[in-house]
Amino acid sequence: MTDSTVEVARPPELDEFIKENHKKKFRFGVIAALLCAVYWGVWYVPGSAIWEMPDFLPALGDKIAAEGFGTDANALMCCVLLCLVNAIIDTLILFIWNGALGKIGELKRTFVEFKAANIYFVYAGICGAGAVFGTYVAAQYLSPGFAAVAGVLYALVGTVMSVLYLHQKVTKRGYIAIFIMIGGAVVLFSGTMMGSESPNMTLGILGGVMCAVCWGLEGTFAGKALDYCEPDCGIQLRFFWEMVLWIIACVVLAAAGVPIFSTISTVITEPSILLVVILLGFSFAWCYVTWYKSFPFIGVARGQAVGSLYAACSIIFMFLFFGIDRAIGGSDMGHVLPVIGGLIICLFGSYLIATEDAEGLVSLKDDSVMGGE
Repeated sequence: MTDSTVEVARPPELDEFIKENHKKKFRFGVIAALLCAVYWGVWYVPGSAIWEMPDFLPALGDKIAAEGFGTDANALMCCVLLCLVNAIIDTLILFIWNGALGKIGELKRTFVEFKAANIYFVYAGICGAGAVFGTYVAAQYLSPGFAAVAGVLYALVGTVMSVLYLHQKVTKRGYIAIFIMIGGAVVLFSGTMMGSESPNMTLGILGGVMCAVCWGLEGTFAGKALDYCEPDCGIQLRFFWEMVLWIIACVVLAAAGVPIFSTISTVITEPSILLVVILLGFSFAWCYVTWYKSFPFIGVARGQAVGSLYAACSIIFMFLFFGIDRAIGGSDMGHVLPVIGGLIICLFGSYLIATEDAEGLVSLKDDSVMGGE
């Protein structure tokens, strides 16, 4: 007897079902990334408003200054405390979210199996902490608009890392769309930088670079971790480890004589501050829920590219709530025209990604020489 291989033809209906199913997943991923951009843009509104509440960060700044610390150290330590508050409220909100979804058991399993997935969320938490801190520093030393736009370059970092480290596919159209959106962000960037009178522009620019690099790396680590667990539990662990990092940092500062915790009680005792903190947490938590959910469906590079529209959303929301001067740093044509041009360019890049043909992307894994296993 001789062995023979019998090839069974796949029914055309099955092929059509697979294509349609993948198109639906692709659309869901794009919608999730777009929602991420909206929530992320909203986050800059309470994140900016909280600096204007005199009993919290301004009061902390006065107490730190009274201890003899310089202006830059004062601002950086206020950013550290705000990062801690942001991480705590996000961790609590996401714990309630996972409890409502009945995923506490899954959360526990993911936490215990440290080598499988949790270690990547430690890395993601560290990178996320650096990104949030860099955002607040950039906002303080330049403008919230600059902080929002500077971070858009994270899509470039995420694209490079997703190809080299995660071995994910990015089509030629995808690359073009990503670079178009980055180009739009640079145009936006020029508008928010125009005529800046920063007391320390170097720190502001370093903050912007930090949030771009750290968010790009975080997306890569998160994409790797999501091969082993589901997104909701992963986000919870990412914020848990960021919270732990900031608690350690604040304890060290307090031991060094910095009155870092002196105003944190006002978060609970002052209703207006509590409301802003809750809005801060909800907007950032839902931003991350949708961001992480987009990765398994459209890949890290595309998820980050579409999510980078947050820069445009943030400027729109900042304009609606605080006016043009607060949003982009000025109301003259030198500020306004680059912002409008950048918005249009970013939207065009997002359109290219959102309307990309999903056929042929059934697997996000790249089997080429660069991306092969």
